[in-house]
Amino acid sequence: MKYNVIIIVLLLLIVSTQTSDATSDGTIPFDCPDIPNAKFQFHFTRELITLAAPTAPFNTVDDLYIQAYDDESGIYDTLVQYYSENLKAKNWKGIQENNKVRLYVLNGAALEGTSEDNTFTGIFAVVRGDAEVYLLNIVGSVPAEQAGQLLTNLSKLGLEIPELELPPALDADKQPASLRTTVTFRLPLPFGRFNKQPASAPTRFRTADGSQIHEVQIQGNHTIDRSEILETLETGDEDIEKAVGTLRKKMGAKLEAVESSIKEKDGKHIAVITVKERASSRSSGSFTMNPMIRFNRVTGWKLGTTVQRDLARARFLNGMPTSHIFGYAGYGFGNKITDVEIGIDTMPFATYTQFNNLERDADRWYHGFGINAKVHRATDITPDNVIPYRVSNSLNDPGALFFNLFGAENLHNYYFKTGVEVAFRWEKLPRVASIPARHLLKLTLLAENHESLKKSTDWHLFNWRSTSKARENPAITSGRMRSVMFEYDFNTRRNYLGWHNTFLLEHSRTVFGSDFDFTRYQLHLRYAHPLGKHRIRTRAIGSFSTASLPIQRQFTIGGPGVLNGYPLYAFAGDRGYLFNVEYFYPLPELFFWRNTQSDFDSNLFLVLFLDAGQTWNLTDETHTLVPKSDAGIGFQFGESDSFLRFNVAKAFESKQGVQFNVLWFHSF
Repeated sequence: MKYNVIIIVLLLLIVSTQTSDATSDGTIPFDCPDIPNAKFQFHFTRELITLAAPTAPFNTVDDLYIQAYDDESGIYDTLVQYYSENLKAKNWKGIQENNKVRLYVLNGAALEGTSEDNTFTGIFAVVRGDAEVYLLNIVGSVPAEQAGQLLTNLSKLGLEIPELELPPALDADKQPASLRTTVTFRLPLPFGRFNKQPASAPTRFRTADGSQIHEVQIQGNHTIDRSEILETLETGDEDIEKAVGTLRKKMGAKLEAVESSIKEKDGKHIAVITVKERASSRSSGSFTMNPMIRFNRVTGWKLGTTVQRDLARARFLNGMPTSHIFGYAGYGFGNKITDVEIGIDTMPFATYTQFNNLERDADRWYHGFGINAKVHRATDITPDNVIPYRVSNSLNDPGALFFNLFGAENLHNYYFKTGVEVAFRWEKLPRVASIPARHLLKLTLLAENHESLKKSTDWHLFNWRSTSKARENPAITSGRMRSVMFEYDFNTRRNYLGWHNTFLLEHSRTVFGSDFDFTRYQLHLRYAHPLGKHRIRTRAIGSFSTASLPIQRQFTIGGPGVLNGYPLYAFAGDRGYLFNVEYFYPLPELFFWRNTQSDFDSNLFLVLFLDAGQTWNLTDETHTLVPKSDAGIGFQFGESDSFLRFNVAKAFESKQGVQFNVLWFHSF
């Protein structure tokens, strides 16, 4: 198969995401000596400005720089003296000078010694706020008649500097009345630490003595959204100190330190939470390379590496990259096969939308169109995506290494695929990184060759001489797979509660050059509902096909997290359904647990579950609705999408014995 077109597409995508830096004489470095370090700084590039405000006058701005300092004694006067002298020496004109604001502009034509025109190539301001002093530098080609409108409407970029008013020198009287107002920029999270939280009803939190907390203030966050911190805090106890402890545990990977205090104002209690973020490893244009060690019965020991490079300046407003190149290479010493994968994940078109409630990130979204493209020859796993311990790439699953190395039942079946995959997607993404995309539409074009793989080893740590035999690796239906897949994913999960539904359609035809001719549909419904501190999780799946499916596309059920009372992959077919109901009872609620003290109390659950499912093939002569079903009890540590679970289950069929299992799950 020829990959020329795909390679050209990849190169075009890579080139399209790179942008050249524009230079302008309107740039003034923030280099004032003998002052403390800035407590906050950010650079709005042309790309970021276009995402937030693509229309005039913002389309005249190339760069916007901002720094903020604590308003210590004399710092405003020091900054004013330093920059006033420097700016006026470079032909900048002061148009507003008072004890709160110093505003300067640079006329582009004046630099060339000609008569002045009506365009500013630079705008610079020193502003004293209630508690901070700001430096603002705008670079571009801003028409003078639009400069006042630009300063007045900076809220579209999220900045909040109430002290910066529309300067009379910019012909405020000629501006529309709707523009002659105080600039009230609301800095979009993660820069929300300058936001003034409006008065609101008391929170659910209380102090240790039972007093009501009326407001929670977050300080110190630079890149982490305020609402992400608050949402994590909401998962904790009503006691604010215990809730802060929960925040430390759940966000420890992102927060180096968390401190809290209570202050009173106007008879109300305010909780002030100060965080210190860990240094981010994903700077603009960052490159990462990670070694990989894996082991399973098919590849044997496998050594490899993964690489990823974020494309410089291709980033969202919250700092996360929108595009990156990735790759993988690994060699299996058992089956002597080299796996290789290279591709790009890019979102070249993204817009930012905010709705009425500016204080809630639930109303702040990115709407993005993205492209994924990759070329690969790799080992993959066959069970359908209903299996809770399936990951998108089994080679990146360290849990599989642990189970395989210690001789536990191997959870995966393997096959080999070679080909190209190109996917076009549209996503509605929240600003909070920990919250999944609300909507995802994805169209995938697939051209692959599939081959069976055989077991290459029986060895594990407790089977040095390979006397006991590992489970054989089942054969697949080998051949050329040419298909089109459509997927719609709807996810309202917050704190692991809510809906997560997926509809999948795959169509393969021989006219595409495929060896398979089928259309399959799958609807996967999941809902998690709170009952106080208790939880109910439910799932329903229906899978349907118009023709017989290759083995690697069959609907497969059985084993832990699916049909707990039956062996792994007990049933497979062209069509089928599955139902799961789980009831979570927090162990601290049990009478014999209440007096214990443990940091893990909120993450321990007793789980009661009921499962039912069935599969069948189109070639079956008769079909009756006789589901396989079971019930059981489990013990779970953790509430996230990955947790440790121990189950005891019994099928309702008398010939099936009791099933015991313990492993890491990925929640449905």
